[in-house]
Amino acid sequence: MSWILGRSSGAIRRMIRDGAIEGVRIPAGFRVPRAEALRLARERIEKEAGRKVSDRELEKLIDGVISTNEERT
Repeated sequence: MSWILGRSSGAIRRMIRDGAIEGVRIPAGFRVPRAEALRLARERIEKEAGRKVSDRELEKLIDGVISTNEERT
């Protein structure tokens, strides 16, 4: 989730606790619902791109980021 917002995991936890992001506490930490993650990703991408992004474009961009992150590990 932190890569979507460009924030640290601690900042994300605080945002969830403060109610700025929808999420639930689980034994291993926090879980953010997929719909919330997509909403946040769309907001960030559209802000940076300066235009609306289709669902297909959004999924393609997210898949690209995930595969790049997997390659780094």
